[in-house]
Amino acid sequence: MSVPCRAGGGEGAGRAPLTPGARLMPARRRGPWKSVAGDGHPLYGRNRCNFLASSGLRRRQAGQEGPPGAAMSGRHTHQMPIPQMPPHPMPAGEDFLLSILEGSTDCIKVLDTEGRVRFINGPGLRLFEAGGAAEVIGADWVAFWPEPLRGTARAAVRAAARGRALRFDGACPTLRGTPKQWDNALAPIADESGAVACIVCISRDVSERRAAEEKLRVTQDFLDQILEHVPVGVFVKSVPSGIYERVNRTAERIFGLGRGGWIGRTDAELFPADQVRFFRECDRRAAETGETVVIEEEPLDTPDRGTRLMRTKKVPLRHEDGTPLHIVGVTEDITESRRTEKALRESEERLARAIAAARMGVWEWYAATDAFHASNGLEALYGMPPGSIRSRTDIHAAIHPEDLPRVQAAMARCIAGADDDAFTQEFRTTPARGPVRWLRVTGRAERDGDGTPFRLSGVTQDITEKREAEERVAYMAHHDALTGLLNRAALRERLVEAIGRSRRGVRCAVLHLDLDRFKEVNDAFGHAAGDELLRSVAARLLACVCRGDVVARLGGDEFVILRHGQEQPEGAARLAAGVIAALSRPHAVDGRQVSVGASIGVAVLPEDGADAAQVMRHADLALYGAKREGGGRFRFFEPGMQLRVQARRQLEEDLRRALEKGEFELHYQPLVNLAEGSVGGFEALLRWRHPQRGLVCPDEFIPVAEAMGLIVPLGRWTLARACADAASWPQPLRVAVNLSAAQLADPALEETVAAALAAAGLPPRRLELEITESLLLRDTEDTIALLRRLRASGAAISMDDFGTGYSSLSYLIKFPIDKVKIDRSFVLAMDERPEGAAIISAIAGLCRTLGIVTTVEGIETPAQRRQVAGQGCTEGQGYLFSPPCPAQAIPALLERWECLVCPGG
Repeated sequence: MSVPCRAGGGEGAGRAPLTPGARLMPARRRGPWKSVAGDGHPLYGRNRCNFLASSGLRRRQAGQEGPPGAAMSGRHTHQMPIPQMPPHPMPAGEDFLLSILEGSTDCIKVLDTEGRVRFINGPGLRLFEAGGAAEVIGADWVAFWPEPLRGTARAAVRAAARGRALRFDGACPTLRGTPKQWDNALAPIADESGAVACIVCISRDVSERRAAEEKLRVTQDFLDQILEHVPVGVFVKSVPSGIYERVNRTAERIFGLGRGGWIGRTDAELFPADQVRFFRECDRRAAETGETVVIEEEPLDTPDRGTRLMRTKKVPLRHEDGTPLHIVGVTEDITESRRTEKALRESEERLARAIAAARMGVWEWYAATDAFHASNGLEALYGMPPGSIRSRTDIHAAIHPEDLPRVQAAMARCIAGADDDAFTQEFRTTPARGPVRWLRVTGRAERDGDGTPFRLSGVTQDITEKREAEERVAYMAHHDALTGLLNRAALRERLVEAIGRSRRGVRCAVLHLDLDRFKEVNDAFGHAAGDELLRSVAARLLACVCRGDVVARLGGDEFVILRHGQEQPEGAARLAAGVIAALSRPHAVDGRQVSVGASIGVAVLPEDGADAAQVMRHADLALYGAKREGGGRFRFFEPGMQLRVQARRQLEEDLRRALEKGEFELHYQPLVNLAEGSVGGFEALLRWRHPQRGLVCPDEFIPVAEAMGLIVPLGRWTLARACADAASWPQPLRVAVNLSAAQLADPALEETVAAALAAAGLPPRRLELEITESLLLRDTEDTIALLRRLRASGAAISMDDFGTGYSSLSYLIKFPIDKVKIDRSFVLAMDERPEGAAIISAIAGLCRTLGIVTTVEGIETPAQRRQVAGQGCTEGQGYLFSPPCPAQAIPALLERWECLVCPGG
């Protein structure tokens, strides 16, 4: 039912709401109902509602009938006669009937014979979106309907008033304007004299059903259109009777039979006896096995197209109980395709015979049609399966992407008439199609009488072995035979190129290194052991460098690394320190552990040389300086080797003085809970405020501090300062402090941590100790035991920069780790390609399973925050939330945070 305009304002205004039963009672007898409206338990007693009386569900008793009822509508009272009906016993009287009415999901109304609403049940009010019964009681039901349906509604009321029950449906909005479809049933209620006393109207909301029916109709029409226009024949056959029930237009065309000639007939009425038996056998197999039956090639006699070759699939459709009901057949005429295939086979055989003795691949391409014909051997040359080359596009897909533009340009010149209408090219096949092969193709354009090229034909030959031999010769000329590294000649070429780039602003560093104690190993264990050691050194050097760097062996135990780009000399210093550390680890040589060291001299382009010889000479001088100072270290070239030594010594002195004079300070960056937007703690970040230089980048002084042995006392100060600062923060905010490799190796580390916590009065649970992946490479039982003891003391263990080094999932199980910090590089990669997001999601999922917290570093945008939060990460850190700030700024930051809506939330 639709929602009409609301009835007059009499009953509801300024009064307590009445229960549905109370609204049906005469106004003078509602008192007891209204008195209990608040607790929801209406009194039934003697105050029986008029509708219940008129329905005959109340056993009439002498002296219990009330006076004629009156229903309120606006300010008018409409008398409602109580129909006299024979007694009809029901369980619990009105209670039972009201429970039925209120338990219905339909809108049930009682109308008088004029169509005015005298009663509506609770579900009806909700369906009708009425604020209360006062909006409906007393209103003209017909007025609720839109103008076009009011005549129908009025006719239904009049028919019911005359004693005839009927139904109709239509669209009508609710009182709140919600469009709905209603199915309405109107039935008269007669009194004992047979006169119609009132009308029961049941309106059912069928909006969803009508929408579903319409959607089904549209879908069915759509599918019918598809079925009629698909380029294959489709038919539906009844399994029990074998009668065709449906065919599409394509099936009519294939078989030459109109739809009238198919529907209602069986195979026996349409086809010869032998075909009928075959069809029935196929139908039987499909129906019994429930599997699709495929008839790959079936000759079929058609009325006007002769014998055609058909390919048919028969699919059984079953009832829910498994009974086969229909066979759906899909058939296509493959006559022409079979003829084409036969012609192609004959053509291939001709080509194969023509080139059988040539042992090459022969091909021809037609410009107008893009048709491509080739011998069977051609596919093998390209690493493709037989029959897979059908066009020039297939050939191009098999050529290496780096070589394809050159081959295409040569073919284009040939077609344009250049190069005497011929071309020859050597190229590689694509790795995606198997091992890379080198091929040589020679082709010529053929032209018609107008000079237009209509065909290219040629020969393709495998020249892989020839090219590999040439490459081996070239490799030997530029590589060291023992280690496989570049040799001195190749290094000189690369160095000349680097000098040229440096003049255009691309900086480069030359690291000349020499092994310490190599002569002792060679003398003690022989040249074979020395060679094995050199190969081990070469492998470690390659592991230390980046893509684009150059590693060469000059001879003996001398090596050179060219580092391109990055910040120099800082990048060279980091590389040199890493190389020294890598080469200092024991080498497995001839079944024994051998230890050597390395000294490195570094020259930086362009300032340290104008040509290759000068650069190498300066790097050698720097190497000599490193050797002279005891080896196991690196030195940069300096004019006179004095200025840089002085600068380094100055930096070392400044560092020692900085620790003594308190020039170091800690800045803190918040760790934010991504789900709640709350601050859970801060990471402590070391800063050096140099009196002359201002804030010095940690990357500049940390390596020097490590080389000087200052990192342990510096780390001890950092830990104590961080704990003291954190003690002043509100609980339970945590502080995270990084541990260096030297600190982890310090036997006094546990005492240092305990002392820092005790001095600050900070509970251990508020301290996180961050270690890097490289520290886990030690993978010793001592390291694991140390971390477990630290964790047992109450501190949390966090793995910093996870995924940037030697990440192993075994770390997450083997080591006592509470938190994993995902490096910011994955956040940057997430914005550029989906693999970055996939890696973060995988790490977060694994850590969630293991109960490990995940913190994502480097979050700078709200979009990045939403994405990592959506992937299940726990915490975030980055400039989106706050840059690192001094300790004294944290109270203000926390106070401000309480008032802020976290960005991206």
